[in-house]
Amino acid sequence: MDLRMPSINKVIISGNLVRDPDTRILENGTHLAKMSIANNQRYRDKNGEWQEKTCYVNIIAWRKTAELVSEFCRKGSPVLIEGELVFNSWEDRDGNKRNQVEVNARRIQFLERRGQDSSNRNDSTQYSGSAPDSNEQDSAPGPMAQDDDIPF
Repeated sequence: MDLRMPSINKVIISGNLVRDPDTRILENGTHLAKMSIANNQRYRDKNGEWQEKTCYVNIIAWRKTAELVSEFCRKGSPVLIEGELVFNSWEDRDGNKRNQVEVNARRIQFLERRGQDSSNRNDSTQYSGSAPDSNEQDSAPGPMAQDDDIPF
């Protein structure tokens, strides 16, 4: 009997957008959005003092999810991302091999009220809209979507 550990690749992370999403439409009409979020973690150090550590995570969204991101997200927007880790490898213009791990967003929940400016967050009520759960048609496209600029 061959017992194998199931392969699980699931990420759930929240944070604030570091800058406005970089969105575009590829030659085949597929919508693409790239963004980074900052996830802050608070902890007590060995002296009992509160410390804060920030982890920056690159996120990529495709199709309808990318369209909604471009419409509703701006620098500072709080979001909850569900997706999976993707490893990318490419050669840069100088011939150096580059690697990057990013989250392929399957679902993005917008944690800010509609129309609420990111600089005006003193209202405790939050709008909880989300890009729909992705299915196979909303996953990252195959090789035909590659172009020379990706990753940008």
